[in-house]
Amino acid sequence: MRGVRFLGDIGMEFFSGFKWAVQKAFSDAVALCRFEEGDILYDTEKAYIDNWEKACKFIEHSLQVRYPARVGGGASEKGGGVFSGNWGSEVRIDLYKNQEKVGVGQITTTQGRLYTALWKGDISILKKESEEPPIPLTVQDVTKTLDQATQKAKELSVGFPVFVMARDLSNPVSREKYSKVLTKLKKHLHDIPNILTPEKAGLIQFENIAPTVEVAFFPMNGTSAEELHELVKSAVYVPSKNAKKDMFRISTHGMIV
Repeated sequence: MRGVRFLGDIGMEFFSGFKWAVQKAFSDAVALCRFEEGDILYDTEKAYIDNWEKACKFIEHSLQVRYPARVGGGASEKGGGVFSGNWGSEVRIDLYKNQEKVGVGQITTTQGRLYTALWKGDISILKKESEEPPIPLTVQDVTKTLDQATQKAKELSVGFPVFVMARDLSNPVSREKYSKVLTKLKKHLHDIPNILTPEKAGLIQFENIAPTVEVAFFPMNGTSAEELHELVKSAVYVPSKNAKKDMFRISTHGMIV
């Protein structure tokens, strides 16, 4: 059961972009926009301190998902359009305020409204009569607008090119790509990658970008743009067996400044 309090859970991590305390154990739920029966969430990380009696003093709102039923399979096993497909699907929850259940019966809302309420910290979004929240921009959307981060990349440069890429901490494919790029570039870097929020990276529509998306800057040291291009290519590009020409495009993965 995701979200159950494990007292004294060492090394527990949370997605910093959510106003509520959404653990990284919820990666699949976040990546697919599908919270399931048994998921329990709290509006503060202090809900997870060892002393439950003390923790309760910090929790204003919490919720437990009652529907849909839990199904197998992780985010890596699903198609990229599942998130938007699940956005408008039904979810039923029990909402609590100061440990007391709110209302009679379950609250029926949508997965998108639940996701947005956890993200923005506004439970009024759960009400179906409120304005329908827009689907956030994904890591793929952000990759297409990375040119907006050019100025920040120049600021972080030490006189050599900088590779810029977006990553989604909830998406296993995105995390793996970042790891592959880091492994390939590590010995050529001036310093460790700079990981910034979309806002700090200079992206214009930062408030509409999914809260799990970050922008990574890899400042190189003594590497040319051409060499950097080949390093990134060797990290992420696997040509098909029957490919008659090189199909690699750096813009699919990031940009070189």
